[in-house]
Amino acid sequence: MKKLVFIGVLAALAACSQSNTPAKSEAADVASAPTGTAAAFSLQPGVYDYKRSDGLTGINTVNADGTFSNARSTGEVETGKWAQEGDLSCLTPDGEGRAKRCYTFTRPDAEGKFTGTMADGVTIEVRKIS
Repeated sequence: MKKLVFIGVLAALAACSQSNTPAKSEAADVASAPTGTAAAFSLQPGVYDYKRSDGLTGINTVNADGTFSNARSTGEVETGKWAQEGDLSCLTPDGEGRAKRCYTFTRPDAEGKFTGTMADGVTIEVRKIS
């Protein structure tokens, strides 16, 4: 059942989102940019596979309209808003008592993988999948 909900969420979000394929010049810029540079990359709309250092994994869909949906490995689907705040990419979940999470991201490598760090030291490995 969880897989069906997860697949349904991804399909619905993919249908609503704009094209996530970067323009050739943008892809070239990302591929040729140095990797490992903190605060060098702003989150972009797309679908991302992630694994956090605290063990949480999932699929996060970031939409061009400023919303996101996060299908966690725990079975929970979190929704909310995202925004770029200076060098920080921030996710603000819907609902009371949910804390905003902000990450400083490195530039993606040639395979589209990048890392992020939160102020509390939690790190995240991210790969854009569409």
